[in-house]
Amino acid sequence: MNAGLHRLWGIWDFIYQHVTRLEYVDKENGNIFRVVFCKYRGPDLKTNDKKVIKNGDPIVKLHIYNWKLAKIISGTNNDTRIALKLLKTIRESLPELANYIERHPKGKKIKGLVGTTLLHRGVHKLGFDVEDVPNWTWFKIKNQYLKVLLMLMHPDGKKRLQLKNQELVVKRVYISKENFVLRYFHPIIEQAEQEPKQQSGELFSEGLLVERTR
Repeated sequence: MNAGLHRLWGIWDFIYQHVTRLEYVDKENGNIFRVVFCKYRGPDLKTNDKKVIKNGDPIVKLHIYNWKLAKIISGTNNDTRIALKLLKTIRESLPELANYIERHPKGKKIKGLVGTTLLHRGVHKLGFDVEDVPNWTWFKIKNQYLKVLLMLMHPDGKKRLQLKNQELVVKRVYISKENFVLRYFHPIIEQAEQEPKQQSGELFSEGLLVERTR
């Protein structure tokens, strides 16, 4: 993707983020996820730990930060390297996502995390389940939209889309909150990381510790 197109996409993404109420998990440190706390709409989702996410249950709707993803894979022409970069970024982002949910005022009530994506290969290894989306017009539109984004992001562009068109089908990925927290939330590590910062704050006199699926 050329620099001019990437800048235009950044402007569009800024507007999209505000319209859809997306929350950044950790924008400054490059977390790949953005989220919306909302109610789940759709058929029951049965998780691999035998939980059920039902229509109307409070969930975290997961969104890949595609603009950030485009920057990460920029200049990489090998599919294997792209996949490895993406997997590495997602693995590094999941613990902070768990911490964000646990600290969030709405986090205690949610039943699961749900996303709709083309990037669903291998997510079972991360604890997520995968399921076909309902045959709704909305998902057909979203499937085409995500293909266009992939065409813009991938170095091979339209050629890549033509070669893999049959495999590029949007799926729903999901995990129960209990399973997600068990896998990725590490309060002891988080506390250990905070202690030096607190000590540093004392030394420097009152230092402050700053910082869509239907």
